Amino acid sequence: MINNLDDRALEFAGALCKFSNKDDAYREEFIRRLGDSPALYKEFMYYLDHQDFLCEMNIEGITIPDILVWQVDKFKAGIDEGRFELKYNADAMLLAAFNTMYEVERDPAPYLENFRTVTGSDYEDKIKGY
Repeated sequence: MINNLDDRALEFAGALCKFSNKDDAYREEFIRRLGDSPALYKEFMYYLDHQDFLCEMNIEGITIPDILVWQVDKFKAGIDEGRFELKYNADAMLLAAFNTMYEVERDPAPYLENFRTVTGSDYEDKIKGY
């Protein structure tokens, strides 16, 4: 165990970073964040063991799957607007969702506002005239 983290967590974090094209510094910071947040670490280990979300970590109604859906909506909107290529990386989205939850835990206000106001591509009246 490094930083009191299970070796499986370290391996999984490393694999997610590798498949997300993240460097060693990013991986080390992610591992530090897992060690810094017992609730996030518990969620991460649950996901590792079950390939599903525990959802015990809930900050003003926001869970990791909520963050993941919000990110995918933003990604789809970016594709619609031509800002992204049509290339989805599930590992990168998962890693980003856990990282974002860490940020939400530390300072929820700006994220909560964003989750409530920044929508993705699927909302009423996005495309006028149809």
